[in-house]
Amino acid sequence: MSHYQPTEALRKQGRPLTYEEKWMVYHVFRAVEQNQLIQPVKHKDTYSIASSYTGVSRTTVANIVKSVKESGKVPKLKLPGNRSQATSVPVFTEGRIREFVFEKHRDGAICHAKHIIELLKSEFDIEINTRTMQRHLIRMGFCWSRTKKNIRSLRESDRIRQQRHNYLYELRENRKLALKKQQQLIYVDESFLHHHHGSQFSWFEEGDFIERLAGKGRRWCFIHAMMENGLLDNTFLIFEGKKSKGDYHQQFNHEVFQKWFQEQLLVNIPENCLIIMDQCPFHMVGKEAITPSTMKKVELRKWLTEQGFSWEEKWLRPRLEEEVNRKRDKKTMVEIFAEEKGHRVIFLPVRHPELNPIELVWNIAKSHCGELFTNETSFQDQRIHLEEAFKDKINAGYCKKTFKHVKEIEERYWEVDLIFDDELGNETEDLGAIN
Repeated sequence: MSHYQPTEALRKQGRPLTYEEKWMVYHVFRAVEQNQLIQPVKHKDTYSIASSYTGVSRTTVANIVKSVKESGKVPKLKLPGNRSQATSVPVFTEGRIREFVFEKHRDGAICHAKHIIELLKSEFDIEINTRTMQRHLIRMGFCWSRTKKNIRSLRESDRIRQQRHNYLYELRENRKLALKKQQQLIYVDESFLHHHHGSQFSWFEEGDFIERLAGKGRRWCFIHAMMENGLLDNTFLIFEGKKSKGDYHQQFNHEVFQKWFQEQLLVNIPENCLIIMDQCPFHMVGKEAITPSTMKKVELRKWLTEQGFSWEEKWLRPRLEEEVNRKRDKKTMVEIFAEEKGHRVIFLPVRHPELNPIELVWNIAKSHCGELFTNETSFQDQRIHLEEAFKDKINAGYCKKTFKHVKEIEERYWEVDLIFDDELGNETEDLGAIN
């Protein structure tokens, strides 16, 4: 094999190999292995030569060969990097994004992802990749669809719009009651604070810079609750997040939350309250923690029998799943706990943090911690700064302002939803007339 010459890698670095490419790598390895028996290349092993021919790393060649020898198959596709990382679009921008889309549509203009990217750049100095922005809009409940006059635009999904309307309807009905009968609003939420959380702005001379510690460091995870007249006493829970991957929601679980809900929240709120929280998974755990879509056919039949419901032998699995889903108790545990104490729980619509005033409290508290942070600030110091912020920076006056601000957003959403519904109704009528 005197003709052997290293080849230049033509593949883009970091791109995972396809199924076909892996088999090609394996066949190249087998060919090199046969040639090594006839005319061996000194100082070069078979894996290294195959790596040079294919343009992939020696480790990748070895892993593919090992997988084929052990199982007869090439390794499954494994995407690079941490796929569970949080989106790069900050949560606090979602309210402004949704409002911006509505403004564009009210003006009769289409809205593209590039328009929102420009908005985030101009108002928040945040640069977002186009594809990242498109994925985030889908997560927020928007869809890329065809509107009237065949103009393609972003339109919010009916499911999200109806969810928001139901939520706002509940609040409006509560406010219509006499003052003594109204349920007092309690907002609940979780957040986190990294050890190395520092302010992002300072005064500089040209070429000057701040020497910051590497990484974000450990993080505090915490839960709190607030009313219109301030944060609730004895409802603050804080602990260190131990998991290194995932966002802060993965640091919590339903056991921690339900324990806090019963032992710290319900015993420290006044009578007849309306408790509001988002729809994260550990809030939504029900009394019957079953998922029909993951159950086997025999398990679905067994559940129906144990619960005293009839079923027929001829029913296929989809019918059994539908029946279990219809008959099971979907009420969450926090709703049950609250009702036992004379309260009620309602859930925010999906991806609407702007409707929770406690999100504004997080901003003030974290900003305070960021201003005080130096490289000498210990992990415990950050906790002390956070507690000081809740005590000194968040007073009754500020909480009333946040409630007023959120109520104004609610009113705008209510009006916009009614306008959109009328327009969609007219659009349907026009289509019917054409047909």
